[in-house]
Amino acid sequence: MKAPYHIVSTKVLSQELVQQFKAIGVSVTQHDFINTCIQLPENLLRETIQDVVVLTSKTAVEAWVQLVDLLQLNRKQYRVYCLSEGTQELVLSSGFTVAGMATNSALLADQILKDKNITSVTFVCGNRRRDELTTKLKAGGVTINEIVAYKTELTPLAITSPIDGVLFFSPSGVDSFLSKNSVELAVAFCLGKTTAKHAQEMGFKTIRMADAHTPAALVKSVIDHCKNQIVYA
Repeated sequence: MKAPYHIVSTKVLSQELVQQFKAIGVSVTQHDFINTCIQLPENLLRETIQDVVVLTSKTAVEAWVQLVDLLQLNRKQYRVYCLSEGTQELVLSSGFTVAGMATNSALLADQILKDKNITSVTFVCGNRRRDELTTKLKAGGVTINEIVAYKTELTPLAITSPIDGVLFFSPSGVDSFLSKNSVELAVAFCLGKTTAKHAQEMGFKTIRMADAHTPAALVKSVIDHCKNQIVYA
């Protein structure tokens, strides 16, 4: 008998999503392969923060909200450029105005550069941020005030049983997984183009990308793949 299709999720999923896997006979190993904690910089002056703020993750939004509260800044003063879907929703629910959005950092830089009045931005990011956005903005003549406001640590786990597919939610998750595991023939199911590109760069040959930037969409991409492969009865 063929062993159940085995998925590793590099982030612990909701019970509802796990149940979707179980319903089609897919085995799931879950582990948080990265740990992110907010660490606001000390002695940050409110005068150094530009009116245009760039946020590319939910954690960045949470860190920005803490900064605003700490420095007693006026939420209405700032225009936020952010990634779409989950990050955008958190920005709006936190009381900020979204000036522009995109599905990945490179496209977000393009959105910012379209506004010729923007000469400088505040970029709230983590210690493991990628360079696509900052490289484009600097090339376009935009000055970047970078605030490293959260820290991402790799918390890898070695998986001993054969792996058919891996759910990746960020490039850091890819790095963490590969620090203790090999690519072999596993399919990389990725949340977003940036993560998919990094998984490809790190050696994954087969990559599937979610239709939307949500865990539910990522799980659906696995289920659709399973149906095409006829891996369950």
